[in-house]
Amino acid sequence: MTAPATTEDELLDLLGPLTEWLLAGSFEGTLRCEQIVREVAGVYGHRVEATFLADAALLTLGGRALSFAREPGVPPLHQVSRAKILLGEIARGGLTAREATARLAALRAAPVRWSKPWRVLGLVAFTVGFGISVQATWQQVAVSAATGLLVGLIVVAGAGRRRLLLVSPFLASLLVSAVVLTLYERDLLTGGPIQLIVPALFYFIPGDAITAGALELASNRMTAGAARLVYSVAVLLVLAFGALVATVLLQVPQGDLYDVPVDANLGLLGVWGGWVLFAAGVMLTFSMAPRDFPWALGLILFTAAVAELATRAFGDPFGTFAGAVAMMTASLLLGRRTAGPPAYVLYLGAFYVLTPGSHGLRGLESWIGGHPVQGVAGIADMVSLLVAIAVGMLVAAAAVGPRRPRTVPQG
Repeated sequence: MTAPATTEDELLDLLGPLTEWLLAGSFEGTLRCEQIVREVAGVYGHRVEATFLADAALLTLGGRALSFAREPGVPPLHQVSRAKILLGEIARGGLTAREATARLAALRAAPVRWSKPWRVLGLVAFTVGFGISVQATWQQVAVSAATGLLVGLIVVAGAGRRRLLLVSPFLASLLVSAVVLTLYERDLLTGGPIQLIVPALFYFIPGDAITAGALELASNRMTAGAARLVYSVAVLLVLAFGALVATVLLQVPQGDLYDVPVDANLGLLGVWGGWVLFAAGVMLTFSMAPRDFPWALGLILFTAAVAELATRAFGDPFGTFAGAVAMMTASLLLGRRTAGPPAYVLYLGAFYVLTPGSHGLRGLESWIGGHPVQGVAGIADMVSLLVAIAVGMLVAAAAVGPRRPRTVPQG
């Protein structure tokens, strides 16, 4: 349906803020952002040119052009859910451009869903839940709870403070590594420190950017894909450097940074309970609306189960590929439901289940610790898994095909 007649100025008043908002949350991918802008313009009877890069966008309508530069990240998930409703109404021709502009402004101004104490608690749950998937032990639960609290305080303190926000990954890596290495030096830990360090830093690990970069390269979006991969490697190096600085300040051997598994003692119920805790952490950390939580939890458990079964049958890369196909297929199909959450809200948590970034950080830290063979193996695992996720998402998107109505966002 076509909306009432709209002037170019009225449309730019809508598309400008929309482009800016999409760019700030574009780890979903540049192609999708461009599609949304063009489809909205089409509803109002205009044709626009929209070009998105990883951190910049150019919008052209008639003789006017707008450019934007923003740091991409994970948008508040409750805003993404509200955006699906808004864009659905636009697609049905139920809003004038001015009404849509006002609704979008209100959406962007909406505060995060959860207060600071809840977000700190969310990062603790996020860290402990993921930590259990790395090492299903009570030791991991205790250390992850302590280091997750430390990271939660750093992240919440850095919100809205530009300078602290920039150094947060390095500061978190330094402090978390110092805590774990101190415990290790006092013989209070079993196994290697790396598996206890990584879960607390998981929030900073750019697994979504790594995989989005691979996905964009596979889609011939070379500039955006290459930029994301370079950024991702830089973040991993910063996190690894924080661990190196911790060894220097504590005057402990770099060889203390090694990666040795420990026998699990939580049992199967503890492992799956960890994923429930992780899902709660995703909700609190990324500002998910409570009504969307059951859907996101279901997709996390479904993705973890598919990946686990396929890994046991055919090995890790295929298990990750199967999990990515299942995750993307389910989220795209469920995201088409008018009353349900958008696909991005559904698959963000499940995406973290598969993310290869932790393998890359473990590899770099093993390398720093004087274990180059183990380090190279970890980095190689990261590369194989990010390809598996990217190809799996492409296969799922191709199999499911375009949705209707087209303007309702997947993310």
